Amino acid sequence: MRYYPIFLDLQARSCLVVGGGEVAERKVHSLLQAGGQVTVISPTLTPQLHSWSAERRIFAQLRPYETGDLTGFMLVFAATDDEALQQRIAVEAREVGILVNVVDRPALCSFIVPAMVALCIR
Repeated sequence: MRYYPIFLDLQARSCLVVGGGEVAERKVHSLLQAGGQVTVISPTLTPQLHSWSAERRIFAQLRPYETGDLTGFMLVFAATDDEALQQRIAVEAREVGILVNVVDRPALCSFIVPAMVALCIR
């Protein structure tokens, strides 16, 4: 068994999402639902991420990721389509001991997130 099943209490914990597209938006949404304090770093954002930033539900930095941006965070999601950047984030996270999830790249992850199914009861 490579992964140990665990649930994290993210209430008021600093969480970073690198990327501003639809996948990043889904990760941000789940982090907000868990009470995380979310920062997004990306040159561009979806309309929903812009809205959450304007409402001060998240903190957005509209710029590319830079080495050292992981400082102070409990975990990071790399949700970009830039393979080299995702690799760089994974390496840096391991070096500084931060939990990292590189979306759709389990080999680069220190944690994975199970698929979520929403049930509609009528």
